[in-house]
Amino acid sequence: MAKSSEMPDDVQWHFIGPLQSNKAAPLVKTVGLNKLACIETVSTMKLASKLNRAAETWNEESGIEETKKLGIYIQVNTSGEESKSGVSPGEEVIHLAKEISSECPMLSIDGLMTIGAPGDYSCFDTLVKCREDVAAALGKDVNDLELSMGMSGDFEVAIANGATSVRVGSTIFGERDYSNLSK
Repeated sequence: MAKSSEMPDDVQWHFIGPLQSNKAAPLVKTVGLNKLACIETVSTMKLASKLNRAAETWNEESGIEETKKLGIYIQVNTSGEESKSGVSPGEEVIHLAKEISSECPMLSIDGLMTIGAPGDYSCFDTLVKCREDVAAALGKDVNDLELSMGMSGDFEVAIANGATSVRVGSTIFGERDYSNLSK
């Protein structure tokens, strides 16, 4: 969060990691809705509510005339792996999308995100289907919902399957160093 102030004003941040609900307000307050374009990991109504309240507060305290909404992507567990976060495809993602849409006026559902099982490209097809279902449930055009799927090892396949956003940090910055975690 602290690095956001060091970046140029036109940089738009996508938050892509796990976000605890108690960190929602500090994130929105520190980065601000002028720079924080989207939270890509929303999978509970609790987190959505906290983000909605944080966006309301930011708008009240910012002094700007035009109200700004916070973009979110709903995280879907397309692989069914217990180690992955996200709502289930089908009724669960549709229910959450409808609930956020009706209960969180300061949030804009801008897309869906998944971290599929390595090598299981059917996860991409599942997210495409979820987008169709959510768009229909919300009365949106499917092209109004982004698809964030694919990482450094499979981004080309993800793009071929319709991804509009990919996470390729290790391709750009190199593999993460986890050596300090074993201490």
